[in-house]
Order: sequence, then C-alpha cells, then structure tokens
Amino acid sequence: MWKNHYETFITSYVDKFESKFGKIPIWKLREVEKLLTCGKFNRGFVWNECKDCKIVLAVPFSCKSRLCLSCYRKKLFGWSIHLSRILNPELPHYHIVFTLPGRLNELLFQRLVNPRFLNGLAAKVYTKRLRTISLTDKRFKPGILSTLHEAGNHLNFNPHVHAIATRDLLNTTSNGIKQIDFMPYKTVRFDWQRTVCKYLLRKNYISKEEHTFFMKSYPKGFHVYFEKINIAESNSIFRIAQYIAFGLFHNSQIQKVDSNQQTLTFRYKSNVESITKEKSYQSLTMPIDEFLARMLFFLPNKHEKSVRYYGIYVRPAKKIRHESLDKKSSWAEAIKSSFDVKDPLACPVCKNGMETKVIYSFHASSKEKELKKKYNLIDGYFYQKRTRDPPEAF
Repeated sequence: MWKNHYETFITSYVDKFESKFGKIPIWKLREVEKLLTCGKFNRGFVWNECKDCKIVLAVPFSCKSRLCLSCYRKKLFGWSIHLSRILNPELPHYHIVFTLPGRLNELLFQRLVNPRFLNGLAAKVYTKRLRTISLTDKRFKPGILSTLHEAGNHLNFNPHVHAIATRDLLNTTSNGIKQIDFMPYKTVRFDWQRTVCKYLLRKNYISKEEHTFFMKSYPKGFHVYFEKINIAESNSIFRIAQYIAFGLFHNSQIQKVDSNQQTLTFRYKSNVESITKEKSYQSLTMPIDEFLARMLFFLPNKHEKSVRYYGIYVRPAKKIRHESLDKKSSWAEAIKSSFDVKDPLACPVCKNGMETKVIYSFHASSKEKELKKKYNLIDGYFYQKRTRDPPEAF
C-alpha cells in the first residue's frame, strides 16, 4: 500500500489531512523512506544454507522503520523477552489499564496534545495510593512497567496506559516486603481523574471551566481496570510482556485492499467478555489515504521510549540492557513466536540446521545475482537449479 499510494497520499495530505492530523515532521517522512526499501537485498542480508541439500534461506536486513509492520514486530518480540526477564515472578502483580473519557480524548486530539505524559501520571497515582493505604514512606516502592497505547483498536485516538505493577511494596533499603491485602479500586478512579485534570489545567491544555466540567461530569472518576495476574510460570510472564509491548497494528488484521475504490478493510477487536474472556471482532472500511495518515499520526516521536520503568524495576532494566549478545532474541525466534511455525532455519528437506553467514552491502549485489541465476525460489527458500534432467529410471 505504501509503495502504490504514497506519492498520491503525500501530494494531497496538506489539503485533506493537515488540519486534522497536523504537519508531518521530516523524521516521519524518513521512516516512510526506510519502509519503502524494506526487503531489498542490495542493502545486505543473512545467507542461511543447508550444506547437505544446498538450500538457501536469504533474509534481508531489517529496514528499522517503525512503520514496518514486519520489522517492528521483530523488535517488539525482543522487547517482550527483555520485559519478561525484568518481572519478578515471586511478587504478585496487577495488569492495570488507565483510560480517559471519550469527550476528553476528543478535546486532546483537536488540540494535538501529545498524551505521553500519561505514563508518568499513572505510575504516580498507583504508587501514591499504595503508600497511603499501607502507611509507608518513600523508601517503599512498587515495580511498574508501563506503556502508552495512543490509538484504539480501530485506529481512533484513544490514549490509555497499560501497566504491569506489583501488588506489594518493597523496601529499597532493607528489601523487606509490605503486603497490600486490599486495593480500593473505586478510590483509584478518583485519584486518576484528579491527577489528570490537575495536570492538564497546570499545562494550560484545558481551561478552568473545562476542568470543572470534567470533574463534575464523571462522578465515578475515570475508569481504571484492574486484573490480578499470575506470573509464576515463565510462559505467562512472556505472554503478558508481549501484550504490553504490542504495536499499533498488524498485517494479519487486513482483510481486503480495494485499489479501484481506494479503500482498506481490516478487522479489529471490539469487545472482550469480562468473565469468559471471549473476544468479539468487527470490520471497518476506510480510505487508504486516511489509513496512511493515521499510521503516521500515531507513530511514536523520535527517540521516544515505548516502555517506561518505575520503582524497583528501574535498576533491573538497566542491568538487563547490558547483558551479553547471546541472550538477545533472534530473527528465527521472532518468526516462530509471531506466526506459530516451526524453526525457519531448519532445512525444509532434511530438517537439519542451516549454517549462517552475513552478506554485507558491498557483496550483496553479486550474491543477489547468484541467487537469481543459480536458484529457484519455492515457498520462501532458494533451491539450486538443475543443470540437466536426471536420467530416466530403468
């Protein structure tokens, strides 16, 4: 879609979308440029070859564009592993979602307010409430991992914070644990409402009249969702971490692209039953150029961290970030996790592992010519061409 529609989209953006989504920064346009080169062998690639069957799997280098739904998903997989190593399985945890009412979302969108500040406010609200009910001081801290999802499931502006937080407090001086037996869920809603509205007023994002309106119009506070989670098993930890680091959109959601009508149809999660956890889905059709505009709008700012660490999880995050390279995620692991397939680096014929070597850009063109000349591409793997037909069986 980007290759086929980008030029038309960018020439019409000022007239059709700039008043709604604002000007496109130059760095976002560069992300598009990187995306358009994705999959090019001349940038370098990894050559995986089975020495027995002479079958080759060539994997181009990542384009490293946040817009690329394939390469960015690989990065998110790496983050999921990173986060799952930080979480302490010996401590009970909550999955918490801090949300804003629709009217406030509309106002922030119209004024092009960057909602990234919500991460810090959510951590502040949760930490302060735990200390208040436990009668502890600042030496006691929870562990919090949080990320801001700026868009809703159908690419609407719906900023909300997903957090994984310890249910207990840890004394950073003595390492003692202060157990919290009761969490006043309703009170946290009022805490969240007051903190957000006070911040918006202080930053002049809303007026005093609007502050009063949002405080009085929502007598039950802003909705905050709590769910107790069990991370005693490593697989459960990874699943939760993968969810919190999940990206904006995924290729599998796309159901139809109509080039004649210039529209795109995709599936999104519309509801999750609170008791059965059964998911419901709906489909939405929108113009392709609007889809591209929304993808650019929701792209996180340059150098902006997607996941934030608070409390006792700050120091482990720094430690794990400097771990050795052999513990980092690989492309093969990401493929197996994202698409539920067997090891792609196993030869499709003999099932043995392939040997790997890196082809850098200055050798890439000649190696690409070799692939086109001597190999046939079948189901993603390159098979050597036969120089002659085999003799007929007697």
